[in-house]
Amino acid sequence: MADVLERLKATLADRCRIERGIGGSGMFTRLSQKREIPLSKSYVALVAGSLSLWWGCGDVADHAGAVVRDSAGITIIESSTAQWSTEEAWRLSKEAAVTIGVEDGPAEYQLYRVRSALKLPDGRIVVANGGTHELRFYDGDGNYISSSGGEGGGPGEFRVMGSLWRLGDSLLVYDWVQRRVSVFDISGEFGRSFVLELDQDSTLPLPDNVFQERTLLTKPLMRDEELKWSFYRDTSLYLRYSLAGKMLDTLGAFPGAESSWHAQEGFVFGGVAPFGRVGQSTVAGDHFYYGSSDKYEIEVHTSSGTLERLIRRPIPNRPVTRDDAEEFRRPWRENTDQPGPVRDIMLDAKMPDAMPAHGRLIVDAGGNLWVAEYSPRYNDEGRWTVFDPAGRMLGVVETPVDGRVTEIGDDYIIGVWKDELDVEHVRVYPLIKPSQ
Repeated sequence: MADVLERLKATLADRCRIERGIGGSGMFTRLSQKREIPLSKSYVALVAGSLSLWWGCGDVADHAGAVVRDSAGITIIESSTAQWSTEEAWRLSKEAAVTIGVEDGPAEYQLYRVRSALKLPDGRIVVANGGTHELRFYDGDGNYISSSGGEGGGPGEFRVMGSLWRLGDSLLVYDWVQRRVSVFDISGEFGRSFVLELDQDSTLPLPDNVFQERTLLTKPLMRDEELKWSFYRDTSLYLRYSLAGKMLDTLGAFPGAESSWHAQEGFVFGGVAPFGRVGQSTVAGDHFYYGSSDKYEIEVHTSSGTLERLIRRPIPNRPVTRDDAEEFRRPWRENTDQPGPVRDIMLDAKMPDAMPAHGRLIVDAGGNLWVAEYSPRYNDEGRWTVFDPAGRMLGVVETPVDGRVTEIGDDYIIGVWKDELDVEHVRVYPLIKPSQ
């Protein structure tokens, strides 16, 4: 009898993993990547009913109040409370330690269309200034040192400067028009470049980040033939490229952005729908983080696409109120310079019942995941929920609004903010951690 009971327990343990995999996340097709796993919910329910007399499958609450469980080999961490006490909570200094950017003054301090800003290991700051297609280098106090790049099609030049990443002692910068990644050393010396090959559907790849294993994560820009009218949500196919520009494999297809496009009286107009959900992603080390923003759930995948972990907060999406809708419509109502058909489309746009569950994702130098609270205003991130490397919620950190965080180190946050005159400034804020 004991042997039979042990077999029943093992069977039920498998049932627990299967059952939880079916409910909630709906991840089986994506997990399997190339194949679907056919499972019968009726069969699972039958097994559950038969075996629950012998053995129960329960969640485990750890010391920090997070619920941790296993589902078909995927670890699920669900946090409802913060670990930090008021005294332990991280916070930013009220004043920036470094500020770069002026309205009037030397050209090397005037910033425009900053794509990213990073702090280098020796304390220098590198800024991808899209307005001049340059990498600009400043010392730790914000004093200008040198520039690399420039506008053009030659080696180390850019037609339209895109994202900037650091990989070890190299800096990688993408050019949207040339589909080319240029590689510089951290002193700004140009080394080489490579062009990203198109996939079989001729989809233009958009680099998203770089893995520590020296491969590039990309997602496609929407093709013209995929353009649909009115409201819809696209699908992002995430691909992995070598640092020679060769497509290696597919990580998976994930929900992209909720969009709305219209053709009216000679105008083609559209983009992300009002309060539309957008798939958010980032890379840290050899892992890929993704959140659909439908609900507060972040997926953690390996660089080969295998789902390892789900990080959750059991909170509802904030409702879209009448005031929210009016605030969205207000600038369109007031801006009479916009073409009439465009204004009419935006003023008549349908509003969803609830906002996205979260905004952007960033992983800091210590492996902590920062999830921005959703804001309907572009570049208006002001509250971030921080999760430790295991996925447990630590607490909330507030950052200045009207800006965009570009990197989070062990003891600083760097990003781009605009002042009341719309002048861009790169700022470095000390990150204070009382318990460390």
